[in-house]
Amino acid sequence: MKKILMSTIVLASLSLLASCNGTSSNTATTPTGGATGNTTPVATDFDKSKDIKPYTRDTTSGTRDGFCTKIGIEDAKSDDTLLTASVAQTTGNGDMMTKVAQDEYGIGYSSLASVPTQDGIKALTVDGVTASSETVVDGTYSLQRNFNMVYATSVDSTRNATKIALIESYVAFASSIEGQAIIIDAEGGIVDPEDDFASGKSFSDMLKDTSLDWVNTLGVENGKIAGDYSNIQVNFVGSTSVEGMSTALSETWTTYFVNAPEAAHNHTGSGDAFKKLNDGTGDIGFASRDFNATEQADATSKSYTMVELCKDAICPIVNSANPLTNITIEQLRGIYVRPDAIKDKATSEENFGEDYSDETPITKWSQLIA
Repeated sequence: MKKILMSTIVLASLSLLASCNGTSSNTATTPTGGATGNTTPVATDFDKSKDIKPYTRDTTSGTRDGFCTKIGIEDAKSDDTLLTASVAQTTGNGDMMTKVAQDEYGIGYSSLASVPTQDGIKALTVDGVTASSETVVDGTYSLQRNFNMVYATSVDSTRNATKIALIESYVAFASSIEGQAIIIDAEGGIVDPEDDFASGKSFSDMLKDTSLDWVNTLGVENGKIAGDYSNIQVNFVGSTSVEGMSTALSETWTTYFVNAPEAAHNHTGSGDAFKKLNDGTGDIGFASRDFNATEQADATSKSYTMVELCKDAICPIVNSANPLTNITIEQLRGIYVRPDAIKDKATSEENFGEDYSDETPITKWSQLIA
């Protein structure tokens, strides 16, 4: 299919550049070393002797999956006992950012697209690289993941032919020029030019294409989907990180109807994408991680379709009052991993498949800030 040129996430990138290179106005010194430093000169009003308070997501979170996997402790994505005892769990992407914004000595992680929406936090560079559309696509920013979508494509006990056509029309809209603009420009998604989900067609042109089954099923008159579908509910479920994107897409998608269906969003985590499609409470599911082997087998057996919607960066975030600007993958591991889980070579390799026994647990901000 025709590729769409990638747009730069101007707002997100500018916000990140500002946050990574600046400090709050009440600091006495300007932090340095963002690109190369593992430590940063401290502002006079930040107490570096304080304990670091790490925040994480629950075990169903795709963001936690991506974060733990990328910092080298993949098994900790589903096992709380492998994380440090001081870690606090949050209920979603928004809750994570709120908690860090309220905790001067906190650290967490969030979707790149979400960072500019929360006052009181800033994103750190990782190994000297700033998260942006360019650094995600070229691979230089290491903490990245895919936003994926799964949807029902065949009639079953909970979905008739009309419901399937509505689902397909939403997917078509997401792949259209108009949908891609929302993903990229409005919601900060990152589209890789090598990916082929983007159709390169406008949704208005799709509505004229009678070779599409959903167009014929729903009916189109004067550039609008005709008929009364207001009594049908299309259920969007799964990742909280993708909630803003899926909601923004559905809000514009429904404007192409004379009488639109209800777009019901109930996002509770990536792990629920398949669960809710299977029990009939979801029709289109989202995950901020790759689908695992069990889910892929499930999709095959139930005739679900899986697609990569776009890419995203996971940003380590700290409170805006924190002078730190850069962090390494090893330092993130040192903050989050339970020390006993890497106490010796055998234990570390048993838990993570890697020998982290020579790495130092990081519990105080003084270990990161000079």
